[in-house]
Amino acid sequence: MKKRMLLLVAILLLLGMTNVQADEPPYRSFAYNPTGWPFYMQTPYEPVEIIGQSLYTRDETGDLTPVKGLTNPADMFVDGDGNIYVADRGNNRIVKMDAAGVLLQEIGVGTLKAPEGVTVDEEGAVLVADTGNSRIAVFEKDGTVRSLLGAPKDKRLEGMMFTPIKVAVDQRDYIYVLLKGGNEGLMILSPDGKFQGYFGRNATQVTFEERIKRIFYTKEQVATNSNAVAPSITGMYIGDTGYVYTCTNNLTNGQIKKFNASGVDLFAKVETQVIVDRRDGLKSAVSSMYVDKDGVIYAVDNTNGTVILFDATGKPLMLFGEKLQGNERRIGYFSDPVAISAREDGTLMVLDRTYNGIHVFRPTTLMKNILANVSLYNDGKYMESQEGWQDILKANTSYYWANLGLGKIAYTQKDWTGAMDQMRQALNQEYYSDALWKYRAEVVQQYAGIVLGVLIAVAAVHFILVKTLHFNAFSWIKKGLKAAKNAVIVPLQKRIPYLNVLGGHLAFSRRVLRHPVDTYYETTRRNQGSVASAIVLYVIFLVVMLGERALTNFVFDMEGIRGVSLFSFLLTYIAPVVLWVAANYLVGAITKGQGTLRGIFISTIYALMPLIVFTIPIALISNVLTLAEGSIFWIARTIIYLWVALLLFLQVKEIHGYEFGETIKNILWIFFVAAMAVVGVLAVSGILVQAYNFLNEFIRELLGYV
Repeated sequence: MKKRMLLLVAILLLLGMTNVQADEPPYRSFAYNPTGWPFYMQTPYEPVEIIGQSLYTRDETGDLTPVKGLTNPADMFVDGDGNIYVADRGNNRIVKMDAAGVLLQEIGVGTLKAPEGVTVDEEGAVLVADTGNSRIAVFEKDGTVRSLLGAPKDKRLEGMMFTPIKVAVDQRDYIYVLLKGGNEGLMILSPDGKFQGYFGRNATQVTFEERIKRIFYTKEQVATNSNAVAPSITGMYIGDTGYVYTCTNNLTNGQIKKFNASGVDLFAKVETQVIVDRRDGLKSAVSSMYVDKDGVIYAVDNTNGTVILFDATGKPLMLFGEKLQGNERRIGYFSDPVAISAREDGTLMVLDRTYNGIHVFRPTTLMKNILANVSLYNDGKYMESQEGWQDILKANTSYYWANLGLGKIAYTQKDWTGAMDQMRQALNQEYYSDALWKYRAEVVQQYAGIVLGVLIAVAAVHFILVKTLHFNAFSWIKKGLKAAKNAVIVPLQKRIPYLNVLGGHLAFSRRVLRHPVDTYYETTRRNQGSVASAIVLYVIFLVVMLGERALTNFVFDMEGIRGVSLFSFLLTYIAPVVLWVAANYLVGAITKGQGTLRGIFISTIYALMPLIVFTIPIALISNVLTLAEGSIFWIARTIIYLWVALLLFLQVKEIHGYEFGETIKNILWIFFVAAMAVVGVLAVSGILVQAYNFLNEFIRELLGYV
């Protein structure tokens, strides 16, 4: 009996575990940090069901009768009551159904042919892109035909193919039509079907090859050449706010556009193409979209099978979904998603042509909280969202929007240090700089009088000591340092004579800052300096570079020391020096330069002295600067790097004994040799990786693992 009970308990536990796993959404979910890199997050939308594959009608008694479901659907629209309109292309109709998939109305039966677009205006009129009949069909709310708008009669449109695939209507009842293969943008029609012009045309993308051709081709050749045309828009949406949104899946810049009434793209400087796969950096290809009342954009990536959300300013919020592989169809695994929409309660729907149905998702509590707080943030209602942001951070500490919102709250409360801390975590340099400006002004105002008083007192004491007691503090400090040197350093140098020599060589390296030509001459001709001192200086240089990353103000270095990896460290601070020394020596040997490997190495390290001496002071000064004074920081950095470049130029000239013209020519050769070395390393690395993969697969097959 006891064994049976234990067995029963074990079975129940297994069943419980199975149910938990089944409830877990199978698709991936990402959020985005301020740099646009995706990171894993909790599921924003929970799968509910797929509707539309089977439809039902309800009779007077409430009983449901099955009717033909969707076939090859092409578009979807959700009205304010939550009713769903689907352009049922395969059945030549518009289907109106409720949230449960109950058929409420069939529109256009016997009138429409392969419709691909549908929308509903404020009065309930249904506008359809009647693609198969090459016209726009407008139906009254009860389904009767109001008008059938064919190709507009206009001389400017003669010879044009009028094949509408999407339709939208603005608050003036003007109709926006997306034409198949059209590259002029959206065609605008008046309510009675008259042509009003085009809107939102994409810019022509001219390749580098075509730019070269246009330099040398005649006008006739350019006209007859197969020139590039503007990419065709793939999706559009007109919301209650009056903005016109378009998307173009094969664009890299401007994949999503947001036009105001004047035709200005408000997203012109916003990167709306995002990474959809962390593994290989695959980018999005948005093909259709929906925009809610708060301006949040819900976009469908048909190519990669994902849903991407953007805030009203075009910043990516999150991504979820997977591309269907094989025949195992599940909610959230998209095969051919062609439209997206949402109800006012947040329920999200994605129309999938392959499924002949609509994926339905319910927002999680976290998702509702995020959308509510992002809306408050964009409306400037920072204080109302404090508790919500704190709850979001408890759920996901990496969600930077929460830090941004809390930083704004701290700024509003004049908590400058708190605002700076939150903005640093949100990686927002602009708002961090604003908080730093306020904090700096407050500190100056609070302590300026005290600091000034202390300086005056010190100056007065110094004056009294010098004039009355003939006591010179600076001379006293100098004597103290000399005594410390005699007590500590000199005995150490006597015990280890080499330290004295090394110290002399290190002191000699400072001459390059004022007398670079003489320093290089003495290094090469008189064997001044040493490889050991150069190695010590190089180690100091590496430490200084790390110190710069750690000490530079967040305003000028977003990642700081956290952004330094072993690979980036080798690539930034070690590889360039090694390549320069090696290429310099090889070019010098070929062109009969006088430099030795020893002299080239030592003088190269000496050329880094401006960075060694001045980098840390500039990094420290940057901590009291804001973006408004950023030019001070960047000019100082630029001067240092130009100084290093000048020292390297003089190095090549003096070490090898070149003339001015020869120096320029050989420096170009040095860069070429270094570039070829990089290409060679990459090629060998690629071959080794391929060889490893081949051997790995070969061995796995031999052992029977594949």
